[in-house]
Amino acid sequence: MALDIKIKSNAKAIQKRYKRLESKFPSIIDKGILQAGFQLLDIIRTKTQKGIDFRDVPFAPYSSGYLKKLQREGKPTKVDLFYSGRMLGALTPSGRTVKKTGRNKVSINFSNAQMRKRAVFVQVLGKEKREFFGFNNRTEKIISKQFNRFVEKELRKFKIWV
Repeated sequence: MALDIKIKSNAKAIQKRYKRLESKFPSIIDKGILQAGFQLLDIIRTKTQKGIDFRDVPFAPYSSGYLKKLQREGKPTKVDLFYSGRMLGALTPSGRTVKKTGRNKVSINFSNAQMRKRAVFVQVLGKEKREFFGFNNRTEKIISKQFNRFVEKELRKFKIWV
């Protein structure tokens, strides 16, 4: 009495899909990294418009002389680092402001050198420092979670299992 067993395998189909995934994975990571950079840029702009720094602490108040100047010109006196809109306008989402700078790294820059100098003064050199250009652990967790969701969504598109 003999017993024959035949096993059909889809190993070749799975291997083919795996190789396809392997070749696409670096571009998925790069897209996710750039998306994270744009998200951080948006968070920085939103917090600055609300008048809070990257640690979620309200900005130091304007000096009395500067407040008088703003009132004379009819501008809002809320501390949101917005006078003409040029500094924050130099932080618009574009290829000049958000760039991939290395493996799994992205940098966010001002697109205008004059506004970059102004931002350094506001952030570092001024008497009242208003640190708007940065991120805290909470922001990092939000961006990381969004990055992971993006990568998972992209990987689900490959349907590795047959």
